[in-house]
Amino acid sequence: MHRLNCCRLLVLGLAACAVAMTGCSSPMTDTNLVEGVVTLDGQPVAAATVTFQPVTEGQGVSATGITDENGVYKLTAVGTGAAGAKAQAGTLAGEYNVGVVKMSFDETLNEEEAEEKGEVEFGESGDDAVTHIVPEKYNNPKDSGIQVKVTDGANKIPIELTSG
Repeated sequence: MHRLNCCRLLVLGLAACAVAMTGCSSPMTDTNLVEGVVTLDGQPVAAATVTFQPVTEGQGVSATGITDENGVYKLTAVGTGAAGAKAQAGTLAGEYNVGVVKMSFDETLNEEEAEEKGEVEFGESGDDAVTHIVPEKYNNPKDSGIQVKVTDGANKIPIELTSG
């Protein structure tokens, strides 16, 4: 008799888990494709990191992508756990602030060499100099001045940057 009750409890528990898993839809299932070309002064930017961050917290999901050799990015929503997003599946509809980052790290420069090369930062004893390929003003989504809207369906959103 005790064994029968254990089996019933186990079956009921598994059934409850199955219902709970299918009854709850993940917000990540409603992602919309987001892609575009990142340009700087009209030229495509390869190997840059593009970040979309919701303007209003809770309305949308942060997403990132890396540009290819032609400056094309495809976003992947930042998910958690098993409900995470599929790679390059986009993000949820909503208003987003956009940031773009691309830097290179040069050999150590002294202050004078850094000024000659137009570097913002210079290294000291083993530090590498950082060159912002994409101007630093675009690095932080909240401060970049770029705001876009993702709509339901496929979205082609070009990101046009200037060095001035």
